[in-house]
Amino acid sequence: MHNWWHYALYALEAGDTGRVLEIYDAVLDPGSSAGLVLELLDAAALLWRLYLDGDEARRAVGERWGPLADAWAARGDGPHYAFNDTHAVMACLGAGRVREAEALVADRTEWADRPHPGVTNHTMTAEIGLPVCRALIAFARGRYEEAVELLLPLRGRLHTFGGSHAQRDAVERTLVEAALRARRFDLARTLLSERLSLRPTSPYNWLGQARLADELGRAALAATARDKAMDLAAPGKRALAQAGTPGAAGAIAPRPADG
Repeated sequence: MHNWWHYALYALEAGDTGRVLEIYDAVLDPGSSAGLVLELLDAAALLWRLYLDGDEARRAVGERWGPLADAWAARGDGPHYAFNDTHAVMACLGAGRVREAEALVADRTEWADRPHPGVTNHTMTAEIGLPVCRALIAFARGRYEEAVELLLPLRGRLHTFGGSHAQRDAVERTLVEAALRARRFDLARTLLSERLSLRPTSPYNWLGQARLADELGRAALAATARDKAMDLAAPGKRALAQAGTPGAAGAIAPRPADG
């Protein structure tokens, strides 16, 4: 299942939102999964990337957030792992259930305020998990400056609460998007330049550069960056087109009913 998630990220990078959602529906949708936490993590991390992409992508996601938020709530895990908590918060926020997200944060705050000697998740929750969750809530409420201030000090420490580089990139993208929406253009330039130095072949990074140039009134630079993104995405789009549609030979097949 996790490999399908990576394939969905490939489709997202290629700009094929339709294929991303086809993969989600066939493999990641909690209605067709076993409800294992890794499956819910991947589902939330994928939909959150679309949440960050703006109104059109959010409309494409439609009602998918609700069942995912329900699946997280049904687990009732408690303060087990801060990385899981951040993705449960993403699901709540995507479903428009801000109060549920805030209630989860309040519960973990109360837990973290008490000593738990030798419990690794205590440090993860207090130092990384809770600030990230609060930043996600601030972002969802349109308080982008607050989201930036919460996430920026954590950039070099996100690895300490788990996940892979690809998984944690959902949080990194939240910071980039918050910086752009807060009009923190110097910071956005720094973040995007860093991303481009690490992954110069990423269409997402070049599209971010184009958005920044648009905000700064540099139309020619924006057009160049957008053309670069399209050129980089083209091979992926061709490959996805050749793969056909779900149910076609060699394409996406739903998981067996027994998971």
